[in-house]
Amino acid sequence: MFLVTGATGKVGREAVEQLVGLGRQVRALSRSPEEAGLPEGVEVVAGSPADPASLAAAFEGVSRALVVLSGDVAGEARNVAKAAAGAGTEHIVLLSSASVLHPLPHGIKEEHRAAEEAITASGVATTFLRPGPFHANTSWWIRTVRENSSVRDWIGNNPGAPVDEYDIASAAVAALTGEGHGGKAYVLTGPEVLTSEEQARVLGEVLGRELAFSVAPREEVVEVFAGITGDRPAAVSNVAALHSPEVPWARPTTAVRELTGRDPRPYRQWAVANAALFR
Repeated sequence: MFLVTGATGKVGREAVEQLVGLGRQVRALSRSPEEAGLPEGVEVVAGSPADPASLAAAFEGVSRALVVLSGDVAGEARNVAKAAAGAGTEHIVLLSSASVLHPLPHGIKEEHRAAEEAITASGVATTFLRPGPFHANTSWWIRTVRENSSVRDWIGNNPGAPVDEYDIASAAVAALTGEGHGGKAYVLTGPEVLTSEEQARVLGEVLGRELAFSVAPREEVVEVFAGITGDRPAAVSNVAALHSPEVPWARPTTAVRELTGRDPRPYRQWAVANAALFR
């Protein structure tokens, strides 16, 4: 039995579909099972990593699990570690973040580092997947692209190698179903280095129109983040990290090819597949 948490998110849903396609028995954890819309044959159970009781039930009889967390990442990881150890689960693949390797201290880094430590402490064999920014992060631009053909970027314009969520899911499935991945960590990137402005140019070419591009000042982004979380010091450190040129995803890695046997998808392919979102 394979368990997937966060099964209705971008990565989790794709991983479930790929596992089903391989003929695996899949259990999916969802806060709203009646709305999950997952493939036929998937056992959908109610709960979340924030709910220890539902986790204990979900992990019963599970040999391998893909763990996708949200919210209190470190706290949810501790819940998962306890449930997996109690169920005798053999292998956990944790969707972590490349932020754990960032040279600057910030909240996102510390949360995911704590999550990795909690899963490791479970004693279950673990694999950490550490993606950089997703191609899907450019969905943040949908409203302004639709309204006035413009992109207002919040993370600076430094080059990086963003990764497709399809490739993250494929890497997770390979780590789950293959052997020799326990104790390893993989930094997942796409195949090319792009600035945000270059992504906007590619998206504009796909849409058939030029998109105006601008970068929001750090102070503006801090105010937005602080308004969402109520934690201004964390907003300051997170924005500084996002705007830093010294990011762990600054250049492509070979991890997706090592795990899946094929090259990762370029951003243009994502833009073509999702162009309708921006029209």
